[in-house]
Amino acid sequence: MQDQAEKLRQLVGKMNTSHFSEPASTGGGTCRVVAVTSGKGGVGKTNISVNFGLSLSKKGHRVLLMDADMGLANVDVMMGIIPPHTLFDVLNGKKRLSEIIIEGPLGLKLIASGSGGIRELAELDDSQRDRFLQDLLELQSQEEVILIDTGAGLHRNVLAFVLAADEVIVVTTPEPTALMDAYGMIKTIYREKKNPSISVIVNMASNPAEGEEAGRKLVVLSKRFLSIDISYLGSIPRDMGMVRAVKEQKPILLSSPMSPAALSLTRISDAYFSGKIHSAEGNLSHFFKKVTLLFGGHAHG
Repeated sequence: MQDQAEKLRQLVGKMNTSHFSEPASTGGGTCRVVAVTSGKGGVGKTNISVNFGLSLSKKGHRVLLMDADMGLANVDVMMGIIPPHTLFDVLNGKKRLSEIIIEGPLGLKLIASGSGGIRELAELDDSQRDRFLQDLLELQSQEEVILIDTGAGLHRNVLAFVLAADEVIVVTTPEPTALMDAYGMIKTIYREKKNPSISVIVNMASNPAEGEEAGRKLVVLSKRFLSIDISYLGSIPRDMGMVRAVKEQKPILLSSPMSPAALSLTRISDAYFSGKIHSAEGNLSHFFKKVTLLFGGHAHG
């Protein structure tokens, strides 16, 4: 485990100092690349990713949601969409990236990873990578926000996406085990990434006070033991409307827009992205270059 951590640290150092060769520019354009992750499964991470994207799209922002959860790639399922093509088809050379993007409700765009789609990132040769990055440059000029729904936990393939993103949202619940796993994720990001931008959302809170107490614990722990400032974005109440929405494969922002959970999700997404959309400095192409470096290094390590 220590050897693996050291290998990751070396890759991140290389990632931060490398000068990547850029494919020919297609006109530039920047977008925020935000990874949504969690220390453990079952905390509602994908639900939050989907509804955040819908909330922003509803306000007229250009948003792309990418499913990067290798174990439980189910963003499309939660939205009631059957994707005809996935990222797997792009990385195998069968489709271009623009050909697999699905337009969902409210104009939210989706890239489904498909079986093995994310794993294929580790196997790209130089020409395949250049073609893929060129596609990303074109995509970057069209979107304002890219939300990456990662897997849960500290698996190396999850960390590749988390460490490559400029911003990370960690989702947890108030349960002590979930909080400790969330703190473990925060600590790993801190150890492997310089000046990380980390925010926390507490899901399934019994009441606002419980959510705030849980969020405050993570803020205090991170400040005291890691000397970093993380942001507590707010809590989302436990809501049977969310359970029904999952069963119906219809996001709660669409099925019950005035429910407590939907209103909290909208408020949190508004606060998080308010005033930041058009001043974004993120770079989608550079994000995926970092992913392929970290992911590839892990896959062969």
